[in-house]
Amino acid sequence: MKTILVSIFFCLPLMLAAQTEWEKPTNNTPDNIPVHKVAEEYKYAKYLGDVVPVKDGEVVWDATIENHRSATENYAIMLDFLTNMTKEENQTRESCVTLVSPNEKKIVAHFVEWLVFSDKLLALDRTEMSYAFSCDCYDNKVYVKIFRIRYNYEEDRKGGERFQAETWITDKYALNKKKTKLSKYSGKFRRCTVDRMEQILRNIEEALQ
Repeated sequence: MKTILVSIFFCLPLMLAAQTEWEKPTNNTPDNIPVHKVAEEYKYAKYLGDVVPVKDGEVVWDATIENHRSATENYAIMLDFLTNMTKEENQTRESCVTLVSPNEKKIVAHFVEWLVFSDKLLALDRTEMSYAFSCDCYDNKVYVKIFRIRYNYEEDRKGGERFQAETWITDKYALNKKKTKLSKYSGKFRRCTVDRMEQILRNIEEALQ
C-alpha cells in the first residue's frame, strides 16, 4: 500500500504539468472578417455554383419527370396544375394557359408574377417576372420547360428597368469575377429566380406522382 502511495506522490507533478497543456480553441474565422458577413456568404453559397442553366445561349429550366400514368392522365394533371398556378396570389392578371393540344398532349402557358426580394415595413422590394412555360405529356413521363425569363423592375419609378435573364442572372452578370460572391444588385434576382424555379419543378413533380 505504501508503495502505491509513493508512486502516486511522485507522478502527481507530471499529471499537473500535463493538464497545463490544455488550451481554449482559437477562432478559425479571421479577425478582419465580421461573423455576420461569414454567415451571409455561407447562406448564399448555393447560388454561386452552376445553378442557372444556359442552353444555346438561353436561360432554360427544364426537366423530364417520370411516373406510371398514361399520357392522358398526365395531360389532365398538368392542365389542372397550370390553371391553378395562374390563380396563385403572386400571379398577375396576365398569367394564363395560352395554348392546348389535347390530341398531342401539349400545353403552353405564359406567367407574369411578382418575385419578392424583401418585404419589410414600408419597404417592399420586388420585381415583375415573366416567363414562358411548355410541357409535353407522354405515357409514364412529362417534359416541362421554363424559358424566356424577363424582369420588369420598379416600373412605377420613371419607367423602371427591364432585364433579360441571359444578361442579368447568369454567372457573368450576377457573380463577381472570382465567382465567390453574388452581385450586389443583380444577385438578388439570381437568388430568388433559382428558388422560384426549383419550387415550381418540385411542385410539378409532387403533382405527377
